[in-house]
Amino acid sequence: MQLISRTVGMPAAALAVVAAGGMAAGPAGAGTPQPTPQSGAGCVPVARAVCGTIQVPLVRARPELGGTTVAYVLVGHRDTSRPAEGTVTINPGGPGDSAIASASRYAKMFGGLLEDHDLLLVDPRGVNRSDPVTCGALGSLPATRDGFVRAIGECGRALGARARGYTSAETADDIEAVRAKLRIGRLDLLGESYGTYLMTVYAQRHPGRVRSVVLSSAYPLDFDMWARPNASAARRALRLMCRRSAGACDGDQVLRDVARLAQRLRARPIPYTLDGPQRLLDDTALAAIVYASAKSAPAAIGDIPAMVRDALQGDTTALVDAARQVAPLSGSALRREEQQPFNPELAAAVMCNDYPTLWNRRAPVAARLRQFSAGRAALPERTYWPFGKTAWTSMSYDQGDACVRWPDRRGPVQRTSGPFPDVPVLVVSGDLDANTPTAMGRQAARQFRRATVVEVPNVGHVAEQEPSGCVAAIQTGFIRGLRVPGTSCLAGIPPAPVRP
Repeated sequence: MQLISRTVGMPAAALAVVAAGGMAAGPAGAGTPQPTPQSGAGCVPVARAVCGTIQVPLVRARPELGGTTVAYVLVGHRDTSRPAEGTVTINPGGPGDSAIASASRYAKMFGGLLEDHDLLLVDPRGVNRSDPVTCGALGSLPATRDGFVRAIGECGRALGARARGYTSAETADDIEAVRAKLRIGRLDLLGESYGTYLMTVYAQRHPGRVRSVVLSSAYPLDFDMWARPNASAARRALRLMCRRSAGACDGDQVLRDVARLAQRLRARPIPYTLDGPQRLLDDTALAAIVYASAKSAPAAIGDIPAMVRDALQGDTTALVDAARQVAPLSGSALRREEQQPFNPELAAAVMCNDYPTLWNRRAPVAARLRQFSAGRAALPERTYWPFGKTAWTSMSYDQGDACVRWPDRRGPVQRTSGPFPDVPVLVVSGDLDANTPTAMGRQAARQFRRATVVEVPNVGHVAEQEPSGCVAAIQTGFIRGLRVPGTSCLAGIPPAPVRP
């Protein structure tokens, strides 16, 4: 989720070109075929990596629209004395992020699992090495929320009928096509952020091919587009941080300070510059700053109390610096991440095709705008305190009215119901994450019969990034044994440092 303000990445120098070409399939059966090792050069900088591509229809129900290329990398397990015990496939989220670009990161993070498991990385259609899609409108980021919403509508018009090829369902079927080509029996699914949505769709569509599911920073298929759980999670994150700070801050006082600053910025926004053009730091931008800080915790959240208090006392230096880091668009936390290939056009198409809407999809745009305004007017302000409902529901790219101008009135709609496979599921949530909070993780878990939720203290989005390796080890143990291993190491993750 949160397509452009990503916290997961890898250095650009670590990216490698995916070599076009096939892979010799191994023997049929439940196990994974043994890959033939190739040099990392021209593929990915990971040992025993084999690259390939497949050709698939752009829209499986409409072959006349042509086809597209899907690229994959299979990283073979290190212990070549025996067959792999399984194959894990990972998606890093977005939508719009590249799985292949994250190969080095995953090989390091799950190095122990790679001893006896293969790793399958499939670039989603429209991303990186899988025929990048373009619609032009989002090539340069708009300066306002309204400009962002209009650019998404222009993207849909530019894509026309081809837009229907960019859905989670088609992407899930691409993963299945790669699995079938490689003759892998069943997959262990691991999704991060939007990857949890995609892997849930795969499990929904191909239940017999799923051995286990790990959902990190999860949200359900039917989630709240008004972002009410996220506002609650932001309040909780600030309170938890202060409670664990040994007296460095008081959570309730910080929230009152945020409310005062939001009211001030709503009346008198602060002008500032970013890459040339002047922007406004208003109450929506403040909501985006707090939201992004909780998402990236523990990296930035500890700066919030002093930054807000300084701004109330007339020193807005830290606040403006934070705005330049987050790059809020006076209503949308929209930021191009330079660390890995990311495609905002693909992201726009997926979210506008798949996500729930706050209006009637079949209504014309003017009617949709009225329906959205009426729905927001009915929301209680107190639900979004200390930010305000207009600020909070304008802050996130993938919620609110982002897709209200998407032109396809009769496009595909992602099914939110089951049945889902009856397999072991692990849901992992950071307790400071306001992007995909634990409350949404629990909703995601309820989609499955055998799901366990593990909440990780003192971290935000995509908890396995925490440096101790504790969370990745828990996920590794779950994939190996199909049960949650001991979690005592979570107690050793330190609290977020709070700046005095």
